[in-house]
Amino acid sequence: MRLLFALVLTSFTALAQTSNAPGTGITDPQILDIFNGMSRHAARIEPMLRQLKPADWVAKGAPDAYVAQLNSALIEVQGIQTDMSSLIQHPDHMTDAMKALFRVEAAHQLLGSLMGGLRRYQNPALADLIESVAAEDHSDVERLQQYLLDLAGAKEQQFEVVDREAQRCRGMLSRQPAERPVRKTP
Repeated sequence: MRLLFALVLTSFTALAQTSNAPGTGITDPQILDIFNGMSRHAARIEPMLRQLKPADWVAKGAPDAYVAQLNSALIEVQGIQTDMSSLIQHPDHMTDAMKALFRVEAAHQLLGSLMGGLRRYQNPALADLIESVAAEDHSDVERLQQYLLDLAGAKEQQFEVVDREAQRCRGMLSRQPAERPVRKTP
């Protein structure tokens, strides 16, 4: 059993030492650039969002849901910056990268809703500006999605190799004759 454990651990350790997903075409510096770019992008949008005055919109007849949406959008934008900073330290943490991607998507949805209110109740030009800045990270979002797909595929392949190796080791161990206990004579 120790042999099996040692072989599986050795195989998994060797596979886990890859620095990026094989075949992704995205190198470590490139994915770090994506994370940095998305963080900077969120930082650019935040001050623009702070110019929105949804409480004034409500006075003009807008639904008060815009106030909550703005607060949520600001939280998401700050969260994006935090998530991307964390991912820079650990780019291969797939769960964290997926959470960050979901946060970016949620922020984009909130922005879409807010821009309708901004356009109608405050400043159409500011809405256009925010929408154009929000669209700038589209290629980074697509690259992050592709990186995650490739990373998931690579991790799946790694686990398949480890599983095959474990099966092979189990087979080797099962073919070994069982050791018989030595009887002591009285």
